[in-house]
Amino acid sequence: MRKKITLLFLVTVFIFTIGISYAFGKNFTNLKAGSFSSTAPGGLDKESKNTVTADKFGATGNGTDQTKAIQSALNYLESIGGGKLVLGKGTYLLSLAKSAHNKACIVVPAGVTIEGAGMGVTILKRLESERSQDGILLVNKGYDKKGGYTAAGNIVLRNFTITDGAVTATPRTYGDLIALGHADNVLIERVQSLNHDQHFADICGSRNITIRNCVGYNLQDTYGSATVQVDRAKNLGIWGLLLDGTNPESIKVSNNRITSMSELVLQLGHDQSNVKDLKLVNNTITCTNKTKSQVAIGNDEDTSISRTEIKGNIIELNNTDSAGIHLVSDPKNKFKDISISNNTISGNMRAAIFIGSSITSS
Repeated sequence: MRKKITLLFLVTVFIFTIGISYAFGKNFTNLKAGSFSSTAPGGLDKESKNTVTADKFGATGNGTDQTKAIQSALNYLESIGGGKLVLGKGTYLLSLAKSAHNKACIVVPAGVTIEGAGMGVTILKRLESERSQDGILLVNKGYDKKGGYTAAGNIVLRNFTITDGAVTATPRTYGDLIALGHADNVLIERVQSLNHDQHFADICGSRNITIRNCVGYNLQDTYGSATVQVDRAKNLGIWGLLLDGTNPESIKVSNNRITSMSELVLQLGHDQSNVKDLKLVNNTITCTNKTKSQVAIGNDEDTSISRTEIKGNIIELNNTDSAGIHLVSDPKNKFKDISISNNTISGNMRAAIFIGSSITSS
């Protein structure tokens, strides 16, 4: 039986070269920060020539179900080749009952920006009567029908709050706040996520995804509810996803502030994923669960990760079985070109950083 060790300290970790070899022959090698060569998302910061306000379609943020009105506005933008939907201040309730999709409340078409009036000012919230009902709040169009990276992309989501609602003892089994399947080129910025039964953002079989300057505050302690999950289009992907095995790549998560009760906060690989070109830079992660172990940045052991930079993150832990950065792999998978540097990890923990084999005692 492994002895629990309580560590209360502040550690700044500089790891510039990682050369850890598995007993079964897998290698960890270093890639210098800044040498990544993934395709950068293009044109997502530009102003759209087609801009409409949600109130023109009946979505006024008055605390009632706004599903049909918001979807009508998005459908209109799609019909004219894309554009920006501006949501005013207020609370916009979303539901499956009023949705045209049987697994998602709002379906976002390609080339569309959804922009609110600010975090805490514009609020997208699950309808209270559907609090325990499975369902995604926002999903890109075609995630359930197209393969590869051919579903709706070139999407921007910014300047609003999104939440499942109050903490509940009966959380849903399926249903993210934002789900991206088979997408290419998506920017999520300045979005506040509150309680989520599953994930704030599920990046599944998608590429060129950026999540930056967001704020997360999750008090819902649900198994498997990482704030951000990077996943492939297989088995346990997004509810209703076309399961063609597409892997995620070119993902950047930067300058976010996340406070969470989740068992794993940033999940870098899930369900036999082969993930490459990841950057997790300058995020502040506070793991607040004092009764259960947490991992701030980690992966499932059945995943491979390559060309990844984990740099400048500030992590606070509050349980003696917790870990700051925890990367494990089984004999069938490998890590390659992993750079970990300048991360600050503090609090009660079992390990600041652990990298190794899931079949070797830690």
